[in-house]
Amino acid sequence: MLNLFSWFSGRQYAFGAFIVALALLDPFGLTSSTDDASAKWLNRIFASFYPDTGQRNTVVILIDDEYLLRNDTYWPMPYSEQSKLFKRLLAYKPDAVFVDLLYSHDHSRDDARQSGQLLANVFERYKHQGIPLLLANTGLERGKDGQINTLPRFSGVTSPALVAWSGFGDHYPLAIRTAVGDLETPALELYRRYCQKNACEPLPEDAAAAISLPPIALQWGLKMSAKQSLVAPVGHCSTSGVIDQLLQAIFWKLGSEAESNCAYSLTLRAGDLEANGPEERELLSHLLRGKLVLVGAQITSAGDLVQSPLHGKVPGIYIHAMALDNLIAWGTDYYHSPANLFGSDIDWLDMVELALLLLIAVLKKAHERDTWSCAHWRSWHSWCVVLLLLATLSGVLHFMSITPANILGILLLSLVLFSDKLEEIVNASHRKGALPPATQGTQR
Repeated sequence: MLNLFSWFSGRQYAFGAFIVALALLDPFGLTSSTDDASAKWLNRIFASFYPDTGQRNTVVILIDDEYLLRNDTYWPMPYSEQSKLFKRLLAYKPDAVFVDLLYSHDHSRDDARQSGQLLANVFERYKHQGIPLLLANTGLERGKDGQINTLPRFSGVTSPALVAWSGFGDHYPLAIRTAVGDLETPALELYRRYCQKNACEPLPEDAAAAISLPPIALQWGLKMSAKQSLVAPVGHCSTSGVIDQLLQAIFWKLGSEAESNCAYSLTLRAGDLEANGPEERELLSHLLRGKLVLVGAQITSAGDLVQSPLHGKVPGIYIHAMALDNLIAWGTDYYHSPANLFGSDIDWLDMVELALLLLIAVLKKAHERDTWSCAHWRSWHSWCVVLLLLATLSGVLHFMSITPANILGILLLSLVLFSDKLEEIVNASHRKGALPPATQGTQR
């Protein structure tokens, strides 16, 4: 049996301890940075294979600057204008609607024509027709009335959907314990509606049970809906091929930040709902009837933007749409981070990564000491073994719906460890290809 303790010097053990502290304690944020980069890198690689099940069931509607100009209105939109918009949407019988707008302050300006009651009456029609209507909420207590951050006239005919949280990074929680109780996020509430009409795996009974589930490690789709061309020009939309995605993911500094400049989710503009012709209304009915609709804003002054690894900065509504899409695609078997150990922020995948780094160090030391019978292998053979192990680990994690290992960090460290050996291989190949000094200059 090999005595590994005699292989390494005290200095090498000290360096190893530093690497362990760097990986587990993350003092400079390097581990977190490479971990996030690894997840985004693999998301870009596999985005073309993302299932379109959710895409066929969700629709995003954007209130944009063009809509405000066309209707000679302003932002925030007056309640009278909102009532017209949501009345038009109700006519197409969606299955459920989430509105990513806050209704915590009355901006009717003491004008009876702009009264919030007009909009509340429209919202009540949704309730009477059995169409769930979810309004964005921050989970903050509204004074003493406890109306969960929403004006009383609206909270009585709608349901709250939590849109504000912290401490989850790029992940999307299903439910949060707030100052006013346990609240679910829009994706889970809409998914519950989806499961009422479709076969789904068992869901958490309530928001309290959903809190115990891990947050979603969002996977973004790349290919836009085939129906998008029915409502908007798509000639300017571009999507990279698999090879281009691989090159762009590696050499991202040399290319565009976004692989696609058109959203994955089927997207309508608020102005599209103003259709008057029978053919246009029939098309909208085909696109919206029985669908899960998410209404958001793309207003220049609003600044509600999130970062997509595939599309760059997009309106915030798309993060809820993709979380819902992930749930429809995989149910509660969505991608998530591994469980933490001993109540700390260290998870079992961190330990696997450290074991892999130890293996890399042992492989390097084996070459230096000529310990194994296969020590005649070149270092690049060992590095190929490292790549194979990383690929196998990534495949196993993918099968388990676990976020990928920190492959970029491991590859960088392995390159550092093998750098001297790789340099020897390069120098040896140069010497082998060179002519002997005695014969140089005599060749004709």
